[in-house]
Amino acid sequence: MLGAGRADAIALIDAATATRVSYGELRARVDAAATALAARAGGGIAFLCCQNDVATVVDYLAALTAGVPVVLLDARLAAAALDALVARYQPAVVLGRAVALPPPTPRPAPHPALALLLSTSGSTGSPRLVRLSRAAVEANARAIAAALALGPGEVAPTSLPLHYSYGLSVVNSHLVVGATLLLTDAGLVSDEFWRACREHGATSLAGVPYSYQMLRRLDLGKLAPPSLRTLTQAGGRLDPALVRHFHGVAAARGGRLFVMYGQTEATARISVLSPDELPAHAGSVGRALPGGALAIDPDGEVIYRGPNVMMGYAEDRADLARGDELGGVLRTGDLGRLDADGRLWITGRVKRIAKVFGLRVNLDELEAWLRGQPDAPVVAAIAGDDKLRVFVEGGAPDALAAIKRALASHTGAHVTGFEVVGVAALPRLASGKIDYAQLEATSAR
Repeated sequence: MLGAGRADAIALIDAATATRVSYGELRARVDAAATALAARAGGGIAFLCCQNDVATVVDYLAALTAGVPVVLLDARLAAAALDALVARYQPAVVLGRAVALPPPTPRPAPHPALALLLSTSGSTGSPRLVRLSRAAVEANARAIAAALALGPGEVAPTSLPLHYSYGLSVVNSHLVVGATLLLTDAGLVSDEFWRACREHGATSLAGVPYSYQMLRRLDLGKLAPPSLRTLTQAGGRLDPALVRHFHGVAAARGGRLFVMYGQTEATARISVLSPDELPAHAGSVGRALPGGALAIDPDGEVIYRGPNVMMGYAEDRADLARGDELGGVLRTGDLGRLDADGRLWITGRVKRIAKVFGLRVNLDELEAWLRGQPDAPVVAAIAGDDKLRVFVEGGAPDALAAIKRALASHTGAHVTGFEVVGVAALPRLASGKIDYAQLEATSAR
């Protein structure tokens, strides 16, 4: 995973301490940690409780080097959730956090191709994990690096968590070309984050839609150093108006905005829209990464084929012994279309369909329509029993009533088919995506 560049080139910078770790030193630390981990794991798996720091990167690379399958978790995961995962998957080692492990029990060996396990949702207490091979991780890292034209001169801050597939892909795609990672846990809108970017010459910024929604309220042109010229976005659909805005911000400093689409089930990223196709094609997520291919099935579902597709899911320790069950073909669960030039446009989720008085309503399309209305409300929609519930951040009573009337008019359904609720803030996952499961659980009470 480490690029074959000069040993004295800087691989890691710890923003908090300004400590610099060269590629030569990183390789030595990884090799030593890999030897120790292999001895401790004894053919089992490891849990790694992640922070955006040097120790986490070393331990992650050590696991890949030692051939020890590793589950990446948030270091702040609640103790009860971590204990439940330990009981379910029976790791031989837990790194990054002190955990009492139960006595070992007989268990099948993990499949020899298995290298990495990630949460499907970004809510890392979920028991279902994505099984990824080392070949898939490396293939995606190299494809991303090629698509973004990354090289040794890049300095990428960790603006996303390392246990999240998009955040991890920033690590992988930069290390594979010999670039530099600026490691920080500081929040994206904090003075600490931007001070580190200025002091160490950050060249790029990775964000999910929520990141760019927050940054829209700030003056990125003043916050970011002149060295920061590349913006990348994935982790969900970004409103085309925001795509056009940040394309303009990047272009004004001689830089680029890359809009991407991905899933943890495909290691991280699936497609990328070239900056040259903006702003004309704002709303598209572009073409498949090198080595991949996209298709749309007769029902409108996006199908991806590529070397970065997962081996399958795991829900308990026994599943880790299973081999590749997908053969490089991923049914994404997303609805979409390909235009005449092969660009992908995501239109919704296969299961994000509600019925209101017998009318089928695509919840993603409805949310996008609401966000395009005057004052651009921050909304989330879920299905109820023949009713649609819409949550609105900070909505005043008059505004909520107006949204309800607008929904009825837009869909043709009676106004009683909608419930519009004001909330202080929508619940979000670590990835910044809306936590629909929490909304549904709250609604069911």
